Amino acid sequence: MVTRAQASGWLKRLLRLKTFAEEESTSHTPWFEVAVIAFGAVGLAWLTRPQDPTLMTLRFPWLWIAPILISLRYGVMPGLLGSIPLIGNELLAPQLGRTSGDFSTESFFGGGLLTLICGEFSDVWRDRNNRMQETYLYVTERLSRLTKRHLLLNLSHDRLEQEMLARPGSLRDALARLRSITMDAKNHNEPMPGAKGLLQLLSQYVNIESAAIYALKMKSGSYELGECVARLGDPEELTSDDELLNLALEKGTLAHIANADVSLQRRTQQLVVAPLVAGDSVLIGVLAVTRMPFFSLNVENLQMMLVMLGYFADNLGAASGVIKIQARLPTMPVLIAQELACLIRMQEKNGIASHLVVMSLDGQRRQEITAEFLRIKRGLDLYWQTYVNNRPVLAILMPFTSSAAKDGFLQRIEGWLKQRFQGDFDSLGIRLRIINFDSEDPLVALSEIINSEVPA
Repeated sequence: MVTRAQASGWLKRLLRLKTFAEEESTSHTPWFEVAVIAFGAVGLAWLTRPQDPTLMTLRFPWLWIAPILISLRYGVMPGLLGSIPLIGNELLAPQLGRTSGDFSTESFFGGGLLTLICGEFSDVWRDRNNRMQETYLYVTERLSRLTKRHLLLNLSHDRLEQEMLARPGSLRDALARLRSITMDAKNHNEPMPGAKGLLQLLSQYVNIESAAIYALKMKSGSYELGECVARLGDPEELTSDDELLNLALEKGTLAHIANADVSLQRRTQQLVVAPLVAGDSVLIGVLAVTRMPFFSLNVENLQMMLVMLGYFADNLGAASGVIKIQARLPTMPVLIAQELACLIRMQEKNGIASHLVVMSLDGQRRQEITAEFLRIKRGLDLYWQTYVNNRPVLAILMPFTSSAAKDGFLQRIEGWLKQRFQGDFDSLGIRLRIINFDSEDPLVALSEIINSEVPA
C-alpha cells in the first residue's frame, strides 16, 4: 500500500517542484514559468474537455487558477501576461465551433480583478520579506563582529598580555595596525589590498616564515582556488586538491597538520590553511602557511591568526565606505563609521529606515549631562561624542528606527532630563538635529554639523 509520504515524494519528483521554487533563479526562468503555467492550463482544458475548452459551463472558473498562481508567485505584471492565453482561448474556441457562447466580459473582468489583487498582495509581501531578510543579515553580521571582538578581548587580556615581553605588541595593537594597513592600501590597484601588510604582521605576531594568500572564486555553488595575491618567503604552491585546503573550505575554519581529521598520509605540503571569512560568512581567500617554528604551532597562535584574518576580511569589505566617511569626518571612530556605512548602503539598496539624532549641548551643565547620558544608552544604538567650538556634541546612530520609535526615544530622554536635571531640551540648552536617512544624506548632514563653525 502506498503511503501519503511516498505519494507526495513521487508527485514532487514528477512535477519537479524544486525547479519552480528556486530561491535564486535566472532572469529568464520567471517568464518561462509564466508561459508554461498559462499555456499548460489552456492545453489541459482542451485535452480534458474538448467540447468545452473554456470551461464556462462549469460552476467554477478553473482556468483562472493559472494566472492567479502566476500573480502570487511573481506579481501583477506576470499575472496579467499569464491571463492573455485565456483571452485567446476564449476567442478561439467559438471560431472552432467548440462553444456557442459569446465572449464573457464579466468573467474576464472578475478574473482580471482577482489577478490584480493577488499580484499586489505578492508585491507587498515580497518587499516586506526582502526588508526583513536584509535586516536579519545586518543583525547577524553585527552579532558575528561582536562575537569576534569578545574573542579578541579574551585573547588580548587573559592570554596574550602574559607574553607582552616576547611579542612586539598586544593583539589590540596588531589589529589597529592591520586596520590602518587596509585603509592605506585601499586606494592601490591590488586584487586584495593590504594582503602583503597582513603577511608582514603575521610574521611578527605569529612567527610564520613562509606563507601565501590566495583568492577564492565562487563557481557552480562551490569555492574555487584563485590566483596568489601575496607571498612571504618561498612558500610551496597550494593546489586545489590539497587536503588541508579542502578541510578548511568544508568546515569554514582553520585546518592544520595536527588536526584529528587529517589523514595519516597528509596529502599536503602546508602546515596551516586558514580561510579569510568576513562577518557575513563569505570566504574571500585562504592563507597557506608552509613554514613556521615548531613551538609557534600552538592553540594561542592559531587563534590569534584566525582573529587577525577575520578582522582583515571585515575591514577589507568595509574599507571603501569607511574611507569615504572618515574623509568627511576624520575624528569619527572606525567602528561607528563601519556601522554608518552599512546603514547607508542598506538604505540605498532596500529603503530600510534609520535615524541619526545629533544633540549639541550649550548649557552650563553640558559636561554633566553628557557624562550621565552616555550611561543610559540603548543596546542597539551607537553613540559618538565630539566637540564643536568647545561644546560637546553627541551623535546617536539609531539603526532600523522608524519616526515613531525616534519620537518615543526623544520623549524618554526629555522625561529623564526633567527627572534628573529639572529641565527640558530648551531650558538646558540642548539643540536637536534629526537626520532621517529617507529624506537626506546622513553623511552630508552630519559633516555640515560637525565641520561647521557655528554650533548645530
